[in-house]
Amino acid sequence: MLKVLDLFAGCGGLSYGFQKEGFEVYGVDINKFSKKIFQINKVGVLKIVDLKKEKVRGKYDIVIGGPPCRPWSSVNLHRRRHRHPDFPLLASFFEHVKKLKPIMFIMENVPPVRDDAEQFAADVKKLYSVGFHNFRYSDFGAPTRRRRFFVIGFRRDLGINPVDFFQIVNSFRRMPATVRDAIGRDFDGDPEHIFPKLKTIHKYMKYYRTGKYGWYVLKWDEPAPSFGNVMKTYILHPDSLNGVPPRVISVRESLCIMGFPESFRFPEEMGLGMRYQMVADAVSPVFSNVLAKAVKEILR
Repeated sequence: MLKVLDLFAGCGGLSYGFQKEGFEVYGVDINKFSKKIFQINKVGVLKIVDLKKEKVRGKYDIVIGGPPCRPWSSVNLHRRRHRHPDFPLLASFFEHVKKLKPIMFIMENVPPVRDDAEQFAADVKKLYSVGFHNFRYSDFGAPTRRRRFFVIGFRRDLGINPVDFFQIVNSFRRMPATVRDAIGRDFDGDPEHIFPKLKTIHKYMKYYRTGKYGWYVLKWDEPAPSFGNVMKTYILHPDSLNGVPPRVISVRESLCIMGFPESFRFPEEMGLGMRYQMVADAVSPVFSNVLAKAVKEILR
């Protein structure tokens, strides 16, 4: 069984797909809730580590991870790139690759990270064949159109071309699920079906008709657009323009739209904003499972 190390594991969206395919998953994250999330959902073993201050040791076959995207996020208009305190964490990912020397690695982030990622990836190209590719989760059956950038590297002695890996990934393409597929049912009684009772939403309904980023009323028969923390962006339930009192989607609904199974749970002591934020930061488990299947196939 191949051992996978997930750096910046968060709530386990990237890990989840690999665990489902039988990989032995180990994660690290600075968030104190991540360890319990991994335990509750049987994703793998996670340690709380501040990767700005210390490095992970051990022997792992595959290193995966999504460094924080805030330095490159389109909604972050002030502390961009190297001015953001999280910027060094992108370099930290590749430093771990150089130190741990796995047979392959996978890094995920927002598309604007590409120039910086290519620069840091150059440090590992002597040992790894490296490729870059953007993928949209809905192209692989997920109910979200989120688009993300991936860096893939295979140790050169394996003789694997990253282009061949991308072709295998694309062989798993299928029709997207819709918002209706994801949340078109009754979640009453589900402990994650919680949401803030925002009394001022009706004042902003004119903005929701513009379709600008963050002002979204979801559409039942389409995949959802990419969205951030629902406590900040107020993504509305699809019925909110149909005479029903408008409300934001619940934590459970945001999880399902991202592709997490309905059995997925957060620790009871976690706040509402943190739950939404961890969903917003996650890789869709639908797509991470595709990656895991493609890894198994190409390494076979």
